[in-house]
Amino acid sequence: MAAVRAALVGQAGLAAAGMPAEIPVIALSEQTDRGQAVFANVCAKCHGQQGQGDQAPRLIGTPNGLGEYKTVQGLFDYVSSQMPNDTPGSLKSEEYWDVLAYILDANKILPADTVLGPDSAANVTLMP
Repeated sequence: MAAVRAALVGQAGLAAAGMPAEIPVIALSEQTDRGQAVFANVCAKCHGQQGQGDQAPRLIGTPNGLGEYKTVQGLFDYVSSQMPNDTPGSLKSEEYWDVLAYILDANKILPADTVLGPDSAANVTLMP
């Protein structure tokens, strides 16, 4: 919530709002909003509402296995061909990019103002 407020108020307005200016601003965009909706409707049934892992591995928080894919493109290739588990490859390409943007943003991996897609995937590094 504080990160959302930081993004909405801006760093300059944080002090005036009585909030510390060092609150990290995570990437907030229409893409991450769409990705959050896809995640809630499609992914959460196995990965949990907060991505904490349930019937499937944790995606948000630590530890998570995102780093094993090395690149965002590698992660996209896996997810878009294997997920959702009950109907692999059933989402539109844009929906896969959106949900990955949401997951990466929630893990503070997605750089601010990045719209995730095939052209920007190489600019985002996944750490093991």
